[in-house]
Amino acid sequence: VYFVDDHFLLQPKRIDAICKGVIEAKLSIQWGIEGRVDSVAQHLFPIMAQAHCRTVMFGIESGSQKILDRLQKEQTLEEVETAVRNAKKAGIEIVHGFFTVGNPDETVEDMQKTFEFASRLPLDTFGFNRLCVYRGTPLWQEYVKRGLVSDAKDWYKYFKCSEIDPTCLPGEVINQVRQEGLKKLFLYKLTRYPIQTFKLLRRFLRYMPFRDVAYLIMKPFLGQKKGATKAEVLSRAVEHAEMKDAAAQLTQLSDELLHNVMEESKAERQRIQQEAEGTRELPMVNTR
Repeated sequence: VYFVDDHFLLQPKRIDAICKGVIEAKLSIQWGIEGRVDSVAQHLFPIMAQAHCRTVMFGIESGSQKILDRLQKEQTLEEVETAVRNAKKAGIEIVHGFFTVGNPDETVEDMQKTFEFASRLPLDTFGFNRLCVYRGTPLWQEYVKRGLVSDAKDWYKYFKCSEIDPTCLPGEVINQVRQEGLKKLFLYKLTRYPIQTFKLLRRFLRYMPFRDVAYLIMKPFLGQKKGATKAEVLSRAVEHAEMKDAAAQLTQLSDELLHNVMEESKAERQRIQQEAEGTRELPMVNTR
């Protein structure tokens, strides 16, 4: 079971209730979640493991504090390391790290720092994807102001930032550095944590054909496949036009409303964190 919740770790009371409910009902389901590394609910990792939570996924993004600040991630490298180690110490079987490459103002050295940082973390699995920009995010608003995207024309699309932002490294450089980084990272994990890696591969083989597992292992060493052509990218933008037109009626929210939703979410996270720390004064957001 996978909880479709971008920040499952936001509300400690809810987490505690779910875990106790699973334990008391003697359910044997295995489940996984996503969460932020700065969550105040990390003391609940042990009961989550007891309730058969097998996977925790963190949005780490970068091993460079400069890039984390550029993305307005509002987290530190120290918080990342603490969260990952706390999850493993509590008995979470698979701790996954989401990383992005091809970020604005990112250099080759920043990318190399990210792979070096990932090697120091006791992660079981990891993914390094090129950053895409989505409507409603601060980066999208920045790109609108810079004239790189248009709310009117591009609201339903997503773009690899390196394809539209000149402050990003070229796609060829990103792919090359990523491939080299993945090779080193995989070999490091295999030699430094052989037992952990073997257990993980054995778990994958329970649910995946051997050829698929072998491909995952060999992928970093096979080289980068040629990306989609411009014609293919354009064709994807007009696929299922009727469905996209219907979706447009549901998703054409004003920028003001999107901004308010994001501010409310941020304030709620701060409010819960302050409650956990025993702070009485709670931030409020004025919505229109």
